[in-house]
Amino acid sequence: MLLLAALAITMRKPAARALQRLYRALTTQTQEMKRLALVAERTSNWVLTTTPDRVVLWANQAALQGLGLTESEAVGKNLLAYAASQGNDAQEMALLADELDRGLSVKMEILVRAHNGQNIWLDVEYQPTYDEHRKLSGYMVMGLDITERVNQRHKMTAVFNALPVGVVVQSSTGEVIDCNPATSEISGLSRDELMGLASTSVAGGSVRDDLTPYPTSELPTARTLRTGEGLRGESLGHIKPNGEMRWLMVNTEPLRDAQGDLSGVVSSMVDVTEQREQQQLLALAVDGAGLGTWQWDIAADEMTCNDRLLEIFGCRRGDVEMTSKGFYRLIHPEDVPAWMSLMKEQMVTPGMQRRFEIRIRHGNGLWVWMMFSGAVVTRGPEGRPLRMAGVCIDINAKRLLEEQLREMARTDTLTQMPNRAVVMERVRDAIIRARAEPGYNFAVLFMDFDRFKQVNDTLGHSVGDELLRQIAQRLQQSLRPGDSYTPSSDFSQMAARIGGDEFVVVLDDIRGDLDAEIVASRLLDVLAQPYVIESHTVNSSVSIGIVTSTHAADDVEAVLRDADIAMYEAKRTGRGRYVLFEPSMHKRVRDDVTLEAELRRALRQDELFVVYQPLVDLVSGELAGMEALVRWQHPLRGLVSPVEFIPVAEACGLIESIGHFVLQTACAEFEHLQALLGREAPRSVSVNLSRAQLRDPALVGNVRDVLRASGMEAAQLQLEVTESLAAQDSVVQARLQELRSLGVTLALDDFGTGYSSLSCLHELPVHTVKIDRSFVSMAQTSDYHRVLIEATILMAETLGMNTVAEGIETTGQADLMRALRCNKGQGFLFSRPLGLVALIQWISAHAAKAPSRSEQVHAGVTVAPT
Repeated sequence: MLLLAALAITMRKPAARALQRLYRALTTQTQEMKRLALVAERTSNWVLTTTPDRVVLWANQAALQGLGLTESEAVGKNLLAYAASQGNDAQEMALLADELDRGLSVKMEILVRAHNGQNIWLDVEYQPTYDEHRKLSGYMVMGLDITERVNQRHKMTAVFNALPVGVVVQSSTGEVIDCNPATSEISGLSRDELMGLASTSVAGGSVRDDLTPYPTSELPTARTLRTGEGLRGESLGHIKPNGEMRWLMVNTEPLRDAQGDLSGVVSSMVDVTEQREQQQLLALAVDGAGLGTWQWDIAADEMTCNDRLLEIFGCRRGDVEMTSKGFYRLIHPEDVPAWMSLMKEQMVTPGMQRRFEIRIRHGNGLWVWMMFSGAVVTRGPEGRPLRMAGVCIDINAKRLLEEQLREMARTDTLTQMPNRAVVMERVRDAIIRARAEPGYNFAVLFMDFDRFKQVNDTLGHSVGDELLRQIAQRLQQSLRPGDSYTPSSDFSQMAARIGGDEFVVVLDDIRGDLDAEIVASRLLDVLAQPYVIESHTVNSSVSIGIVTSTHAADDVEAVLRDADIAMYEAKRTGRGRYVLFEPSMHKRVRDDVTLEAELRRALRQDELFVVYQPLVDLVSGELAGMEALVRWQHPLRGLVSPVEFIPVAEACGLIESIGHFVLQTACAEFEHLQALLGREAPRSVSVNLSRAQLRDPALVGNVRDVLRASGMEAAQLQLEVTESLAAQDSVVQARLQELRSLGVTLALDDFGTGYSSLSCLHELPVHTVKIDRSFVSMAQTSDYHRVLIEATILMAETLGMNTVAEGIETTGQADLMRALRCNKGQGFLFSRPLGLVALIQWISAHAAKAPSRSEQVHAGVTVAPT
């Protein structure tokens, strides 16, 4: 017994120690997990935990915000479901799933699609976690948002591929790991053939300038890898696989990693074969092959030359005094000092050979550019120069070409107008002069053509280019001397194209702002005339922003910026007009920029919401439908009017996202109402479409997807477009026909405010005409408006269309619309726009008050079809 007791005590102690160690380990692990959780919550990186099957167990705030989900929405979903269907390599995604199934640690880049449709690139690392039995218990997933980095990489790749110079990247061992298309063209090898080669010259070989073989180990890239030093201007002959030799000029630069160790080399190569051939020909010419040659006996001051030199000079023998003084008299006076300096330098510097360009008086009396190359060829015992010799080349054509190139750099190639560089010079000169001369005035007119993008999109870029050329011609003709727009004006006028459909007119030395306004007004008329291009007649008005010296800034960029601001103000306030810049416009721009930033945040943080205004059957009084309207609840400013934020959304490109949000929300909540209210639920929901949505080729697919996701019937969705949009062009007309083919109904909103007429109504692919509130409000007091409404309803009935009266606020208006046989109405008389909960309450209250259909029939009321 004593032995057993001793044995038990002996065994108990190790077990107790083991339990203590286990407890301490668990305590340490728990504390470590708490610290890790705290770090995960505070980090801006995405952190998630999943089951072995990648089902999300937990996600930090950064991940939830990035995905646009709440924790309850994220937990329980498969993590790989958030990978974008497009943008990820299918094979890589399959490999990822396979490696995760095997419990491996994986690190890769994945494109994720957030709940709001935004694409986000993540650098994701999956780390397996194990339980105490070393069995896979799940994954710790960490993601870094690298969207900006990936976008920048794509830009750099595009630049890399667009370079006309061959660029090759090689590893530290010399293997080719990347190259651009120009390299394949230069080397004669495809990218696949180049990848992995120890050198781009391996396939065919390389030679030095003397045509001896160029060892691979001595190639510029190999030397850079060996020495770590970059090389410049290395010349080599590359033999292509087809036997053709091309001469290349090569630069190299070493690549180093973060520790400064050599990790590879990048080289650029330019094909200089043609230039080299020209240089060789020039070398032969310098040796006397047909070029002008000259010699000068310095001691005797006698010059001799061949006939070719006299021909270049445009004279005959005896016309020129063949001495240094006689030659100096032919040189342009401005070039004599430089010529004398170079001659003295050559006299005292043995072996020096210089080329110098000077102007010579030609036999025809004109100054022509010549290039002289020469050297002292004979010296006395003490180094005294005795004789010089050299050649002369007529470079006048070259100089003219250089001048043409300089002019081309200042000329827009499409329109042959001055370009932005010239505008900058002219405005800079005007600013300087305005500072120095009190009373001097100038103006800058910044023009942008309305709907130019539409011309490009619908008629093609060739028509767009021709439109720009015709615009340029009108500008130049309008501003040529003698066509000034103001009486006795003598100011200068210059028009230029600075890019796209943007033109600038600089008015110099004007009398005041009125001159600028007169010119702008005339240009509006001239440029608004129709343009005939091929078989098309194009109408395009212009919006003009004007900056005068009255409010001109002190630098060129600011002046152009302010003119641009004024131009956008002209667009904002109606297009086809001009606006003079005022400093107060800066505040409006800043306000718009601030509103844009806040609107982007509002989309991310669900500050936008949808309200609904009921549509009532004017005969039966029943709820016939509802119109979805977007609202913005700003955290500080409260409810922001759509009149304020919708134009900003249209200008900055957010209107498509907002429109899609409204469409998704309206369809989802419509189905919710169907399930909740049954027969009392609205029979349809109307959603407005913006200009940007109608021009989006993906619109029809998006609508189809939303209908499928919500479970709605297509006929229950009505899409509204304004009259001006519906009648705009063939692109919009085609998009409306595509939407109609889905089965959704189309409504013409605000009818009467656009450019359509009743005679054109049958051409529009719509089912419903909505009479604008401005006509409804005047119908009781204005015969004109009442007759127009009656004619609209009659035309709609004839075409089988429904009608809706907007903005009904009084029973008198409702009675009149009913008497005119308008089908439906909406307005504050029936209800203001309501949130979903308030709408449900309104529907219940309205249903209780409205008579049933059977009661209406018994009472002798005929219910009009909806």
